[in-house]
Amino acid sequence: MTLILTILSIVAGMTLYIGFLHLLIASGRLKPALNFCFGLTCLVAFGYILALIAQYKAINVDDYINARKMLTSFGYIYGITTAWLVALYTNFNSVRLILVLNSLYFISLLINQISPTGILYSHISNLSSISLPWGESIPHPEGTLNPLLSFQILALIGNSVFLFFACYLQYRRGEKQAALTLGISLAILIATVQHDRLVDLGKIQFVYLSEFGFMSFVIVMSLRLSKDLIQAVKLQEQLLESERLRKIAVEVERNRLARDLHDSVSQTLFTVATIAEALPRVWKRNPDIAQQGLEELAQLTQGALAEMRNLLIELRPDGLAEKTLGELIQQLTKAICGRASLQVTTIVEGDLPLSGEVKLVFCRITQEALNNIIKHAQATQVSVSLNCDSQKAILRISDNGCGFDSRQIAIPSGHLGIAIMKERADSIGANFHLSSYLGRGSEICLSWSIPTLKIGNQE
Repeated sequence: MTLILTILSIVAGMTLYIGFLHLLIASGRLKPALNFCFGLTCLVAFGYILALIAQYKAINVDDYINARKMLTSFGYIYGITTAWLVALYTNFNSVRLILVLNSLYFISLLINQISPTGILYSHISNLSSISLPWGESIPHPEGTLNPLLSFQILALIGNSVFLFFACYLQYRRGEKQAALTLGISLAILIATVQHDRLVDLGKIQFVYLSEFGFMSFVIVMSLRLSKDLIQAVKLQEQLLESERLRKIAVEVERNRLARDLHDSVSQTLFTVATIAEALPRVWKRNPDIAQQGLEELAQLTQGALAEMRNLLIELRPDGLAEKTLGELIQQLTKAICGRASLQVTTIVEGDLPLSGEVKLVFCRITQEALNNIIKHAQATQVSVSLNCDSQKAILRISDNGCGFDSRQIAIPSGHLGIAIMKERADSIGANFHLSSYLGRGSEICLSWSIPTLKIGNQE
């Protein structure tokens, strides 16, 4: 029986390797219950194949009975672990039904261990042999069938019905490919097990095939679980990448807020401290100048307070919902007045309920535009107007500064801030327009309208 034993040894080695591989995967916390159950099922199949090898090597009745009882016991345990494996794989939640099926296997297992000749035969008188087509022969018992074999038949039928029913439910849930693959591998497994029962009953004179059914099921399930594992690893990598990008975004935002604090509130408070320190001395020499200093001090502190409120709103975006867009724009321009010697005229007409996202874009573009005016425009006057009606909101920001050639705004390295404002406007479906001429100042216009549904002509 060199050929049969060689093939069985190869199948046993592959099953053992796959079993330990999935137990190792289970220890890595990737679907641990499913991979552990599958790894355990593979190890049981490995034990079954070793028992089958021992049965084929039996030279007397006692050796055959011992090997046969071990083979049958591993077969029952395999049925138990397969039921739990399929239940986990298909998300079948009826634990009671699985326990009932397992109880039939446990009863059969108990009978097999108690009976002197196992559950299949009540008596074995002799060992004969079956000649195989390629010249080898295998031992075959001659004896009386055990009437308690009905427990095994009932367990096999019940388990088969359950396995296919679980596949059917998985198919109904939309997991068609997984259900069909599992169903085909189970059909092969059950067909080979039934073939072995016919061999036991003497209806067919051939080798057992269930080990190959086990192997086909093991390979199919291993491929499916490996595919799921690869998808889980990719998903985990995507989550890690998303977390990395989130941390980068948080760091970038934190740095931006730090710059804003330094450029606005910090410098304003430094100026306030300097004026406050000098006021007592100035008051003694010239009260009128000191009075102007007090007025400037009040303006600076109001600007710093407005700037802090703006930063707090950015730290807590849900605060946008508490204020109208007009109030937010006025708060931004008030902060600018405290930071720079600019005459800022703010006009707000009408109101329009807006989402937090739209408000945030309007505020960010206003901030960027005003910051650009302070840094680059050399302006003395700024006009900010917001006009709202029931359908749209229009924001205009203009200055009397030095201006620039607006045809150059397509150069990203020179006008990155303008490109960012345009991207922000596009993100909410708003129209962004910039016009500027050298020596004649600049104007930004941001227009947003409530999206309308397009309804086709109805006859």
